[in-house]
Amino acid sequence: MGQRRKPYIPKAFESTGISNDTSANIYGSMLDSPAFKDLTKNQRLLYVYMKKQYYGIRKPERDFPDVEQLQGAELFYFNLALAVKYGLYSRANDRQFYNDIAAIEQHGFIKTVSSGRATKSRSIYKFVGDWKFWNDSS
Repeated sequence: MGQRRKPYIPKAFESTGISNDTSANIYGSMLDSPAFKDLTKNQRLLYVYMKKQYYGIRKPERDFPDVEQLQGAELFYFNLALAVKYGLYSRANDRQFYNDIAAIEQHGFIKTVSSGRATKSRSIYKFVGDWKFWNDSS
């Protein structure tokens, strides 16, 4: 049998130490990519909060075990209510939120699996790696 990995313990400057704290890992190659650099600062920050949701506990695959399209660890929930909760947008600024989501998708970081915009429910997104092939003419 292989060795069991010890869970990562955040350093004092990384976390308050609360249980079930999540990280939002982003690698340097993504930060340095033309696609990421082309995003606005608000779009980059929105993406970071999407990664926080991705590493969170609640996943579509757990909520919908019988729906094949909603299976996969790369799926996550996000919506305007969460963005407002995180202090990224106001409810009155929903147009900018949806424009920023579209930009993140156009740059190849996410794909919309199920939009909750019309029903004001949680949308389901999927992280993708198409950003690696993005260029200005995309």
